[in-house]
Amino acid sequence: MASMFRRWCPFLVLLLCLPPAFSVQAGSPCTEKKIIGPECWVHIEGLELDFLAQVDTGATTSSLHATDYLIQGEAEDPQENVGKAINFLTISTDGKYKRMTAEIAKVQSVVNAQGREKRYMVRLTLAASGIRKSILVNLRDRSTMKHKLLVGRDWLAEDFLVDVELAKEDAPEESKEE
Repeated sequence: MASMFRRWCPFLVLLLCLPPAFSVQAGSPCTEKKIIGPECWVHIEGLELDFLAQVDTGATTSSLHATDYLIQGEAEDPQENVGKAINFLTISTDGKYKRMTAEIAKVQSVVNAQGREKRYMVRLTLAASGIRKSILVNLRDRSTMKHKLLVGRDWLAEDFLVDVELAKEDAPEESKEE
């Protein structure tokens, strides 16, 4: 028993001298991340619209309000529409309607309170707090929801930390892209 203690003692001393594993140290990757609250302003390039987005760390992918789909050469099976152009209508937080055309990159199967549904996904570039990311966003009718854009972990990963106690009015001004 004593020999085992002598063998592990240097390692135990080293561990005790190290800073706590879960603290954010200056210069660590965590200090480079932007802190946002449960809502943040996001600009969608191509649409040139700003959205007060719901930040949802439980959502794998981001979702944009879209209605009035027009798919060039639409097939009945959604999978057969991948690679085709989709034209859709959306509305920003300040009430501006805009149409956009993008290529369907994927069909996503989503399970929610209403059941299982298939959603088209398009590649969009979202920008906030000086960070630009091109991600796949699913298109969904969010007309009954307060937030017309929901940002999920696909957009948050590597660049943002979410402080759920940060109220909308406390959010830094630079978080809204001009």
